[in-house]
Amino acid sequence: MGYATHPLKATLDLRYKACKSGGSAEKNWGGGDHCMAEEPARAGAAWPLGTGLAFGPPAVSNELFGAALLAALEQRFPEGLVPPREPRAITHPNGFVKLPLAWTSDGATRLFLHVWRADSADADVHDHRWSFSSLVLRGELFHTLTEVTAVCDSSGVSGSRSVEGDGKRVGKGLPLVRYRLVGGKHCFDATYGERAVVDRRRTHVLSADQHYGMDAFTFHRAHALAGAMTLVARGLPQRPYSRVLIDPGSPPPVVRPCHRLDHDERRHHLREALEVLR
Repeated sequence: MGYATHPLKATLDLRYKACKSGGSAEKNWGGGDHCMAEEPARAGAAWPLGTGLAFGPPAVSNELFGAALLAALEQRFPEGLVPPREPRAITHPNGFVKLPLAWTSDGATRLFLHVWRADSADADVHDHRWSFSSLVLRGELFHTLTEVTAVCDSSGVSGSRSVEGDGKRVGKGLPLVRYRLVGGKHCFDATYGERAVVDRRRTHVLSADQHYGMDAFTFHRAHALAGAMTLVARGLPQRPYSRVLIDPGSPPPVVRPCHRLDHDERRHHLREALEVLR
């Protein structure tokens, strides 16, 4: 069942029109059961593109994303959703707005809105410590996946991820740097001496209305044109840090601050995302 015909749509439309006009909806929020109306995609249900990226049925329904957007706008959370523990919206160092929406009440899924403010790309090839699924709400997103055939930590334990791709070998033994978000800043640590052998890179173009997912520990780099929007559902962290792959000739990473979004801009992005989703 799509968003246009789902029973939740009437409630979302009523509340959205009310908040857009500055009023309040007369109908109470009743989306407890409707928020989870579509079953999450089962493992193997999507068409895999190598190990790291998959297209196919969404892991999170459009209805749940819509409920989270409206809850974040009105700061009223229906059954099944709770406020994010870190609610502030920031401008990420890589050039997009990262706006926390909600957590599912079981704590297993965190929902975000990303808005690409300018023609920008991730500064470095990196992985994430959690798996995620995403809906491209507007515009196009370019994901370049990097095939890593060997990644060992300082103890020699392999953490490799292999991603399907074509092309010639692009390098050996590139340094890996760990990074964490500490006090609102992305902090990098190169003291572990980790290195990676890289074989191939492959770019996938993801268009509006397309769902995709990515495994944890998949090395990639994203690029989007100004105005692109994505809704993101993150799983639980599987380790306390992520990693950045340093290409030859690249300057060493530095501490990069995140800038907080003001209240009006935050509400503008939420309303705009709701309008696009409708």
